[in-house]
Amino acid sequence: MGNIVESLKKHVLNRRAQDYDEFLSKLDHPERVSPDNHIKLTLSPTTTFEAKATTTKAVAISSTCSEFYLACRNNQIDKVEKLLSTMTLDEIDRLEPNNSTALHAASYHGHKRIVQMLLEAGADRAIQNKFGCLPFDEALNDNVKELFFRVPNSNRLVGDTGAIEWELIDDDVLEKAAEEKNIIETLYNSFIGSDSVYKMFERIEKYYIDNGLANINGFQTVKRFFQKATKEQDPRWIIKAYTAETDFYTTLNAEIAGGAGQYQSERRYIIALLSRHPILDNYTFIGPAYRVMRQNIDDLKKYAVNSCLMTKSFLSSSIDRKVAELFLIRQEEVREQAGTKSRHKADGKVIKSWVMCIYQIKRKRTALHIENSSQYANDGEILIMPYTVFQVRNISKFKAEFLPDKPQMTQIELEEYNQ
Repeated sequence: MGNIVESLKKHVLNRRAQDYDEFLSKLDHPERVSPDNHIKLTLSPTTTFEAKATTTKAVAISSTCSEFYLACRNNQIDKVEKLLSTMTLDEIDRLEPNNSTALHAASYHGHKRIVQMLLEAGADRAIQNKFGCLPFDEALNDNVKELFFRVPNSNRLVGDTGAIEWELIDDDVLEKAAEEKNIIETLYNSFIGSDSVYKMFERIEKYYIDNGLANINGFQTVKRFFQKATKEQDPRWIIKAYTAETDFYTTLNAEIAGGAGQYQSERRYIIALLSRHPILDNYTFIGPAYRVMRQNIDDLKKYAVNSCLMTKSFLSSSIDRKVAELFLIRQEEVREQAGTKSRHKADGKVIKSWVMCIYQIKRKRTALHIENSSQYANDGEILIMPYTVFQVRNISKFKAEFLPDKPQMTQIELEEYNQ
């Protein structure tokens, strides 16, 4: 069992390496070159000598790597701690003249304690350096990479019930799915037509975030990301907010699934921006996505081949089955450490069992591959849009080699439905 878990963890830690490791040894990598060598003094050939001197000095000052970045790069723990106490998150996340950040530097050089301090301070994990690498990709070793994992009890790719995630479909609900999609499309097109997409971002931030979510855990983190989204009119900041470990994504999904009336328009704006905004066109995903769920065995019997389900909220899944399996294992470990035991019926059968769900995505913008904008890139997250209809294609059992006692586990294969 232990070997299987370590093998899964190793896979998840290094699944991105084939795409990014080649950049770590490049001679012009920001963390291999002295910061001083990145300073570029650009002079205009038409200026006077005196003007040149002034220009040179100004450019040199603006091109100097920050004291904080250098402290993180050089593993000056006490200095980093002192500077952090007075810094804003924008200062912590500053992209330096060498196109690196403090978190990239600490991660690349293996300064584990400083990486930990930066993550605890709320440093943005999804900033790319000049090679498109995230701080996670730059990590010197697996010990540093593990610092970027979600907390063990995170339910990001694990559902404990189907109540929020989906509902069985009949003709009325098929109609509801089509109706909701039409409302969202019409909303988005109305803002596009009047050239005021900015208003969507503004209203989400002003009404839903500032008023509706002011008391959630992690509000300041969410607020900051939405301020950026509004200022830059860029939905990738919404993805950062959604993937951060706050109460935002659970609250948002519960309210979408429950049909809460207050702030319904603002929630629809979020759905519209993530499902329609052209900036996210290159995030579109076609293929299989994986998610695990603990489901009541009596409810599980309701699902049959050819039956249809509709996602009632955003649904987080992974491009990699082994990531979903590791999430499941970590959940089980937390349950075991807490002394939580599975409940059984009078006949000895367990009340809830684990289910592996495989979603086959077929249409553009039904789902987004968001890992490079996610606060947790190692999740390999595929974000499935609300009101997507899937048809059950197959239900089977398999031996879960990665779980204690290797129990039989249900697997449900779902394919996007042609509405």
